[in-house]
Amino acid sequence: MKPQLLVVVSDLHCGSTVGLLPPEVETHSGNTVGFGSNYHQEWLWDKWTEAQERVLALAGGDPFVLLCNGDATEGIHHRSPEVIASRIEDHCRMAAAALKGYAERAANVLITRGTECHTHNVEDYLASMLGAGEARDHWLFTIHGTLCNATHHMPATSRAYLESGAMSIILGNARINSIRAGHPVPSVYLRAHRHCGGWYTDGAGILAVTGGWQFLTRHGKKVVPDSIPRPSVLVLDWRGLEEGTLPHVHHFPFTPPAPAITDRGAK
Repeated sequence: MKPQLLVVVSDLHCGSTVGLLPPEVETHSGNTVGFGSNYHQEWLWDKWTEAQERVLALAGGDPFVLLCNGDATEGIHHRSPEVIASRIEDHCRMAAAALKGYAERAANVLITRGTECHTHNVEDYLASMLGAGEARDHWLFTIHGTLCNATHHMPATSRAYLESGAMSIILGNARINSIRAGHPVPSVYLRAHRHCGGWYTDGAGILAVTGGWQFLTRHGKKVVPDSIPRPSVLVLDWRGLEEGTLPHVHHFPFTPPAPAITDRGAK
């Protein structure tokens, strides 16, 4: 049976002190690291495992393709102190441990290259650890007769009310460029990078974005201080549909609890 399900994750940023991290990972030097009492990472891992359980329950015994659409690692960049280990290989080990549960069940694994400062071009190493082929900047593939286009980057915005507008712009722009070049025009476009998950359709095509598995870094608190990260997993489901049609979209987002409110007016 050919896969009729596509599971999409991105922006794990493993290696960041506010990114996704499994409970225990052995580093290159033999040390074991984990999130310990870091409640941000404990919450992220709890939701990551919950998402995986929900995705695998949805799939049942049906085969699926796993797409990790970029920035699985945090990397060592801009002299940031917000990293757990100083070797990008250790960040890659963390990402491989996080993705293992999906990869072991997947019929095929696709790894997209992300932002250079986060990944240091280590994606081929990650792909080899997960039993996948080489990573690519841009994926063009079919599932159940539907042409899909996947790459990591798309523009970010600090204006939450304009997120859907950016999705429609990317969808329309990508189509026009394919038409002008005489290339096949995909029906499904998958993007990441902006950490704001969601999906948009005009009835003829879909643009879907996965939410990032990282809380705000110091840089994020400067450029998007009001953002509230909502990590997510996307599942595109063609089961029971005619070949070449748009899939059903299952989006599993997770919202962190509200921060505590302190009454500074009390005596």
